[in-house]
Amino acid sequence: MIKVKRLTKKMTAAIAILGLVEAIIFSLIFGFEKGWGPILGSVGAIANLFSLKKDIERMVARKTTKGWVLGYLGRYTFNAALFLIGGLVSLETLIGVFVGLMNLKIVSFIAWRWLD
Repeated sequence: MIKVKRLTKKMTAAIAILGLVEAIIFSLIFGFEKGWGPILGSVGAIANLFSLKKDIERMVARKTTKGWVLGYLGRYTFNAALFLIGGLVSLETLIGVFVGLMNLKIVSFIAWRWLD
C-alpha cells in the first residue's frame, strides 16, 4: 500500500522548491514585481494536491466513486480564479501562474520514484 501521507509531503516539498526556483527565474527575467506568478501557481498546485487527496480518501472510505464531480469542478474553478488574477495583473504573471500550476503535473511524473 502506498503511504499517502509521506508521498503527499514529498510532493508538496517538490512543488514548493520548483515554485521558488521558477519565481527566482521569473524575477530575474521579468522583474521582481512579476516573480510572484509562479508562487501563486505553486500555492494553487499544492491546494489542488490536497483537494485531490481529500476526494480520493472520501471515495475510498465510502467505497464508491460517486461524489468526485464537486471536487473536480471546485479545483478547476479555483484554477480559473488564479488565472483570472494573474491575467488581470499582466501577461507575464499569467504565464507564471500557468507554470506554477504545472508543477503538480511535473511532480506527478516524478513521484513514482518515491513509492516503496
